Order: sequence, then structure tokens, then C-alpha cells
Amino acid sequence: MKPVIIFTSFGVADKDARERTLGSVVLDLRAKFKDWDVIEAYTSVFLRKKIAKDEGVTIPSLEEALEKLAQDGCPRVLILPSHLTPGEEYEKKVRAAYEAYKGRIARLALADPVFAGPADDQRVLTALLLDLHVRPREELVLMGHGSPHQHNPVYDRLQQYVDCEDLPVHIGVIEPTDRPSFDDVLERLGKTGHKDVLLAPLLLTGGTHVQEDMAGDGPDSWKSRLEAAGYNVRVSLYGLGEYPAFRALYLDKAEAAM
Repeated sequence: MKPVIIFTSFGVADKDARERTLGSVVLDLRAKFKDWDVIEAYTSVFLRKKIAKDEGVTIPSLEEALEKLAQDGCPRVLILPSHLTPGEEYEKKVRAAYEAYKGRIARLALADPVFAGPADDQRVLTALLLDLHVRPREELVLMGHGSPHQHNPVYDRLQQYVDCEDLPVHIGVIEPTDRPSFDDVLERLGKTGHKDVLLAPLLLTGGTHVQEDMAGDGPDSWKSRLEAAGYNVRVSLYGLGEYPAFRALYLDKAEAAM
């Protein structure tokens, strides 16, 4: 029996967005790790039910995938999370499942998220800037998700690294209980003296958060609020999973965990 990589995500409802991002990572994994089987698991109950109803496609939870592999006697399994940071979702849905099954699968490993620690900051930023072409005198605003009910320090840490490199990049999150907030980003932009902004998602997929919260026409979107503050906004709708250089970070994390 081949060893198995479980590429584990929160999930994406939109089929096209799913194929462009999560599906592209899966194809890259299969191309690089030919001696491994690659399967997917979603941590969102809602999205698993929605996809099953709308498309007739059954995607297991991480626990369901691990249970089947344990019962089949699979000797080696790697859980590769798509979650960008070691936040609440990762801890409660991914690490918890790993801890529950590591005694039942002989060689069960858990890969780190892409933003696991300070050593990742340079690699992440390099991968982003290879595909996000920032024009002269243009400021790059990256909109991440953040973690509910607790502060996720990853975004602060990445911003500190950016500032040490003296780059025109400003990072914020949409989760209202986390920071840096939109207002923090706006304050930073005000100090630059520049009025041209490239607004892009710091999210793996270009779903609802990107289409509505970031780039929507409503008054509460980041694009609308930046324009209301006097900025000329250029928008990138591509999720990080659509960038080959960023997808390569997942391959590196998988290889390190192996």
C-alpha cells in the first residue's frame, strides 16, 4: 500500500475557484511525489454537505480520511494543511485530529503551515512578489483572514519583516477581533505620501472574501473604503493557490515533514 498525503483544507464552495487553487496544489503534489497517493479532506462540515448536494461529490473530513486509512492498515500518512497559519482552525481541526490518530497509524506526520515561523517570512514574501507585480510608487495592500477570538501574531510578524526590508507592503486582516485592521493599514498608507494601491488577497483561494469583502462594490469592501479615502486602487483577484511560486511552498513543507 502506497503512503498517503492528505491535503487538508477548510474547503471551497465554488468549483472553478477550487480547481484553480486547491486542485492545482494537488496536481503539483502528485507530480512531485509519485510514490505517494494524494487525497483531499475538508474541515468544514457545511462545505462538505454543500458540495455533496450541489455536485454529488463526497469529500471526507480529516477524521474520516484518517479512520479509513487506519482501518486499511496504511503504514505511512502525511497530513499537509492548506491553512496558511497555525491559527485556531489549524489547532482545533487539524492538529487535534493528528493527535487523536498518531497512535493508530505507524508513521503519521503533520506538516507545518506555510506561515509557521519566522524562517518562512522571506520565502513567503519572495513567492508573493514573483507574481504580484507592484508598479513604481505603488503600495501593495494584502488582505488576510485573521483568527476569531484570539490574536494571530503571524500577520504582525510578517509586517515586521516587510518593514525591515523597507518594502511598500501593508498587511491587514478582515476578522474584526484580530489585527492588523483595515484602519491600521489606512494609517500606514497615509504616512507613505503615495496614492496608488495594489490590493490583493493574502488568502489561498479567491472566494467570497475576495469577491465581496476585498473587491466588492459595496461601501464596506476594502476597495470601496480605500477609494473613499482618496486612493487609486488596482485589484488582483487571484488567490495564492493560483501562483506557482506560492504552491511550491506546500511542496517544500511536505518534503520537510517527510
